Amino acid sequence: MYDRVIDKVIIKCPECKQKLRFPLFQSKILTVKCSNCNTEFDFDCKRYRVKRALVKTCYGLIITVFVVVDIFVLFSFIPKSRAAVAEVRTKAQQSYKKKIKEIENDFSQEIITLKNTYAKEIAKVNKYRLRESAITHYTKIWQERKNYNSRYAITPREKAQLEMLALAKEKTEPIEKIIRNITRKAAPKNSEISTYTTSAGIRLDINFDMSELTSGERGVRTKHSTINSLKKETIRLISKVTNDVYEFCRDLDLETIAIGCKHFVNIEYEDGSSMKENIIIYKVRLDRKSIKKLEHNPFLDIYSTTKYFQIEKDDFPNLSIEFF
Repeated sequence: MYDRVIDKVIIKCPECKQKLRFPLFQSKILTVKCSNCNTEFDFDCKRYRVKRALVKTCYGLIITVFVVVDIFVLFSFIPKSRAAVAEVRTKAQQSYKKKIKEIENDFSQEIITLKNTYAKEIAKVNKYRLRESAITHYTKIWQERKNYNSRYAITPREKAQLEMLALAKEKTEPIEKIIRNITRKAAPKNSEISTYTTSAGIRLDINFDMSELTSGERGVRTKHSTINSLKKETIRLISKVTNDVYEFCRDLDLETIAIGCKHFVNIEYEDGSSMKENIIIYKVRLDRKSIKKLEHNPFLDIYSTTKYFQIEKDDFPNLSIEFF
C-alpha cells in the first residue's frame, strides 16, 4: 500500500543537535543520515505522529482546564466583590451619619448655651431704664433733625432742605428772589413759579406737573384706578411742597402760597372732537394768617398745612378714569 507524505518535520540530530528537515510519512520508519556529522539513526513516523498528537491533546486539556478554572474563579469572585463593595459602602454611610449626628448634637448644645447666655443677659436689663434711655436718645435725634442738623441729611429732600435753610438766611438778595430760589428747591422740576408783591405781603404762585413727583403719571395715563385715589395723592404732593416752602419762607414777608397740580386730561367738546390738554386739576391757597402752628411728620407723609388749605380750583368732580 502506498504510504503518502502528510507533512514536513524538523528534528535535531541526536549527536550534534543539527536541525534536519525531511518529509513525514504516515507510518514509515526512516533511516536518517545527519548532513553535519554523518550519524545515522532511525525515525519512526507513526510513533512521532502519535507523540505529537498526544502533546497537542495535553496542551488542549491544559488550556481547557485553565479556561474552566478562570471562569469558575470569575463567577465565584463577582458575588464576593459585590458583597465587599456593599459592605464598604454601608460602613461609609454609617460613618457619615455618625459624623452628621455628632455635628447636630454640637449645634444643638451650642444653641442651648447661647439661649441660656442671652436669657441671663436679658434678665439683667432694666427695661424701664432702657425705655427712658431710648426716649431720651431718639428725642435728641428728632430735635436735631427738626433743627436741620446736617448729620441727618440723607435723602435728596433732606439735603435740599438744608440748601433752602441756607437760602432763607441770605441777606444780600431781594426777598422775592430769595423766595423764588427756595421754591425752586422745594417744588418739583419744571414747575411754573411766580411771585407778586401786594400791600399785605408777597404772594407766591406755583403750578407743577403731577408726573414730576410720582411715577406712572405720563400724558393722560394714571396709575390710579379711582378718582378718589388720584385726589388723595394730589393733595399729599401739594401738602409736601407747601410745607417745605412755608417752613423756610414764613419769616420772609410771605403772605400767601397758591399751588396747583397739573395733569393731562382728555377734553371733549360739544361737536364730538377731543383734545389732550395739560390743565390745573386742583389748586389751593394757603394764607399765613390762617396757620396757628406748623407741625408735621414727613416720615408718615403727614403735613399740618393741609388742614389750612383754601380750595381755589377742584376739577375732580368733572374727571373720570378710562380703562384701556
